[in-house]
Amino acid sequence: MLIIHILIGIIFGYIIWKLLKVTFKSIMWLLLIGLIVAFIFPKALFLVGGIGFLVLSTLGVLLILSLLGFFFFEND
Repeated sequence: MLIIHILIGIIFGYIIWKLLKVTFKSIMWLLLIGLIVAFIFPKALFLVGGIGFLVLSTLGVLLILSLLGFFFFEND
């Protein structure tokens, strides 16, 4: 049973690590796109901000739910 818990921890750790990498890559891409849009179309920057907020909030909620899953994992 201990091996199963260790394997589940490794799998969840890997998933959270990938989720963090995707979040940081999304932040970098959105900043880059935001800078490009700011120079080319200054009045369209609110569109990038809205899409970026949706993407980052979705990734943040997934990360929080994954972390909460560790604390409320019950052994049935």
